[in-house]
Amino acid sequence: MNRFFTYVLLIVLILTSAYVFIYYLMADSIGELRTLPTSFLIAIVFYILAQLIKRFLQKKMPWYNWLYYLGLLAVIIPLPLFSVQGNWVFSLTRYGSLFLMLPPVIELVLLIRKK
Repeated sequence: MNRFFTYVLLIVLILTSAYVFIYYLMADSIGELRTLPTSFLIAIVFYILAQLIKRFLQKKMPWYNWLYYLGLLAVIIPLPLFSVQGNWVFSLTRYGSLFLMLPPVIELVLLIRKK
């Protein structure tokens, strides 16, 4: 896969995952976790598309590329929860969304080291 295209995909993945993490970090109520803004959903769609493109273009899939599924679970889990008590949902979404950022950061570090 072209190195420049790989870097572009990794930057898109890092930016969209950072947006998701910051949104969850700034969320104060369970309503904000359940009613997601359109820009948030667009960021998630771009993240998934970039991961699918990367998966299609790479010959082999490293172990760390599977970690983003945990981040997607953290995005989906609060949606069906109507009445939740406690801060565990906020912790789950905040720490879980870091799993979206982990695979592209690992891959970017490995690409920079490989140079």
